[in-house]
Formats: sequence, C-alpha cells, structure tokens
Amino acid sequence: MRPTDAPPTLLRQAISHSAQYGAAALVSRVASLLIVPIYTRVLAPTDYGQLDLLIAFGSLVQLTVALEVSQGLARQYGDADATDRRLLASTALWFSVAAYLAFGLVAVALAAPLAELVIGEPESGLIVAAAIWISSGGIFNLVLNQLRWMLDPRGYAAVSVAATAVTIVVSVSLVAGTSLGVLGVLLGGAIGNVVGLAAGAFRARSVYGPAFSSDRLRQMLAFSLPLVPSAIAVFVTLYIDRISISRLMTTADVGIFGIGYRLATVTSLLMAAFQTAITPLVYQRYREVDAPAQLAGVFRAFAAVALGLSLALAMFANEAMRIFTTPPFYAGATVVPLLAPALILSGMYVLAPGLTIAKRTGAIAVVSGAGALVNTSLNLALIPLLGIRGAALATFLGAASTFAAYMVLSQRLYPVPHRWRPLGLAAAGSVVVFIATRSVEGIPVIEPLAELGGLAIAGLLFVRLGLLEPAPVIARIRAVGGGTAR
Repeated sequence: MRPTDAPPTLLRQAISHSAQYGAAALVSRVASLLIVPIYTRVLAPTDYGQLDLLIAFGSLVQLTVALEVSQGLARQYGDADATDRRLLASTALWFSVAAYLAFGLVAVALAAPLAELVIGEPESGLIVAAAIWISSGGIFNLVLNQLRWMLDPRGYAAVSVAATAVTIVVSVSLVAGTSLGVLGVLLGGAIGNVVGLAAGAFRARSVYGPAFSSDRLRQMLAFSLPLVPSAIAVFVTLYIDRISISRLMTTADVGIFGIGYRLATVTSLLMAAFQTAITPLVYQRYREVDAPAQLAGVFRAFAAVALGLSLALAMFANEAMRIFTTPPFYAGATVVPLLAPALILSGMYVLAPGLTIAKRTGAIAVVSGAGALVNTSLNLALIPLLGIRGAALATFLGAASTFAAYMVLSQRLYPVPHRWRPLGLAAAGSVVVFIATRSVEGIPVIEPLAELGGLAIAGLLFVRLGLLEPAPVIARIRAVGGGTAR
C-alpha cells in the first residue's frame, strides 16, 4: 500500500468533514448576522424577546416530542448492514412524522393558553405559526442528520444552504415588506424547513421507504429514551438564562440579551461544524488502537481555535454591536465575553465520548441534570445582582462545570492522553490578554491595535504550548505545492 493509500487519520478526516459541514454553518451564521441590521430596525427589543422565547419553546419540543430517536438512530446506524440501515432510517422518519403531527394538533388546539405561558401575551397566531415551524423543523433536522450518519457532508452542506437561503429570503421579505413582524420570521422559517426537508429526503432517498419496524424502534428508543431527561437538562442549561430574565426582568431585556447571544453564536459555527463531523467518526473509529492519541490531538487543535475565536469575539463585541444593531441593543455586547466560551463548552462533550461509547445514557442524564440545576441556581442568584451579565456568568459557569463532569467520567471509560497543563495555560493566557486589552477600551486607534496585537500574542502562545503544530501543516502545503508544480 502506498502512503497516499493509507486510511486517513481521525484528525484529517475530521478536518475534511468539518470544512464541508462548516461551509454550510458559515452560510447560516453569516446570513443570520447580515439580517440582524434589518431586524433590529423593524423589531423592537420586546419583539426580539418574544422571538427568543418562542425559539426556546421550539427547542424544548424538538428535544422531547420525538424522544430523541435521532440519537438512537445514530448509535445503531454505524453497526448495521445496508438492509438494516434502510429499515432503521425509515422507522425513525415515520415515527418522527407521527410525533410532530400529534404535537402540531395539540398546539393548535391549545394555542391561547400556550401563548400566555410561553410569551406572556394572548398571541394565538404566533403559537400556531410556531407549531408549524417547530414541527417542520424537527422532521427536517432528522432528515438532515441522516446525511451525517451516511457520511455525506457535501449533501448535508447543499441541503442546509438551500434551506437557509429560502428561510432568509422569505423571512426578510415578510418582515421588511409587511407588518407581520415575528410572525413573518416564523413563517419564513417554516417554508425554509419544508424546502430543506424535500431536498434532504431526495438526497437520502436510498435509505427511506414505506417501511416500519417496531423491533428497530424499540432498539433505537432503548438508547434514546434515557437521553430525553438529559435533553431537557440541556434545554434548561441553554435557555434558563432567557427564561429567568423574562421572569426577573423584562421581555425587552430578553431581546437585548438575545442579540448578544446571537453574536456569541459565531463560536457555535466552529462547534457545529466540528460536532457534526466528529460524532459519526468517533463512533466508527473508536476501536482503533491509536484513536485515543488522535483524539487528544484533535482536542488540542480545537481548543486553540476555540480560544482564539472566543477571544476575538470578546474584544470586538462593542464594534460588532455598533455595526449590526441600533442603540437600544448596544448593551448586548456586555454578555459576549462570557457567552462565547460558554457556547463552545456546552458542545464540547463530543470530545469526551466515553459515556456514549459505553452507552451509559443514565450517567449522561445525571450529568446534564446536575448541570441544569447548577445553571438554574446561578441564574436565580446572579440576575438580581448583575442583570443580564449575571445570566451570562451563570451560563458560563454551568457550561464549564458540566463539561468538566463529562470529561472526568469519560476518562474513566475511554482514557485519552490529554495534556492538561498546556491547555490550562492557554486558557489562562487568553483571559490575561483580554483583561489587558480592556485597559485601553474606548481609546481610538489604540484599542483596535491592542486587540489585534493581543490576538497575535495568543496565537504565538498556543503554538509555543503545543496546541497548534504548524510544521505538519506547512509540510503538507509544500508537498501539495510540489505535486502541483510537477
């Protein structure tokens, strides 16, 4: 076997797939940022607050209604043969369709009380539109994830981009061209979901058909059902900040916090691309002898990029707010330095795969539940003291403690040779750089120069500590260049 015929390493394969998944995520995040100036000129902070609360409601529904069957499908799919894969995928699809149809009917029937419960206003029309958006989105996500389990990053990217494009065009047209407001955003999202669902189902047509197996459903639910409490805990971890703000402050404060949250989600671009790529790869390659060492290298490289991106967002948050929003939303910049790393930490459990490899779903539920309890307690304690910054701090501390618990338990079941000292020094160095740049905050010319210099220093620190190893990358670029020259 020639060297070029050797199986790709986990890092190379993760980078390759992440780049393709990342392209789709990049389009989605950039589009989301580009429409912020439009929305903030049409929607008031209170409208944004309502939208964020409806998004939170939708997330809870999508985590529970279909009983996380997609996770059960993911775990069973890699070990199944071609015939069984078709049966598993079709069963998961039809079960999800039935579950979301039932939810939609209930939501429409109870629209008025749900509106009071979720957004505190008698807006039944918003709940009906949200039910359509949530149900179509839940089925679309199942089909889109199927392309992940099929290791089809190109198809995933194409379908995701198409759905995003339709959503943005329709939503902006309805919001800017009519007086529909939040209703226009929801309807645009629903139409985008339907288009994406059709495209995804066509791309994955080889595994879908009029087939259903109660036995296969039981197998998938045996894995996924214990994850439902964990999913609820994850929901609490992700959204208790906005729920608490809505109860302890105002809906307008939810909107201001939500704008800061949206800027911080730029870090989730990295997390989404990486998480989407690494999960199926780990499931398929964790038995390889050198997989733990490769995973440690992946972790170091990811940590360096995540720290750098979080640092950049924290330093340039004020400038971003002035560019993308209007004065009523500027205070959202204060939550970005804490939310950016918090969002990364909340998804880094994929780099602590021991519990999922060992199928310890009960332990996952306990960890997630404990994290949600910590997050909730901190929000209730800190918001009255620090306002929306207290919510951001609570979210960060909750995410950090949950990830730490995942990592400790994972190392017992699937040991990975991590280098904790340089990782800790890199994190501490990033904090020092951020604090140093705040000493010149507000000084024209000096502030941006200091921020750029801080990023350069952080990058050099990451290389010096061994988180980033440029030599192999440079050698590969030279090899590619030499091959091209020949």
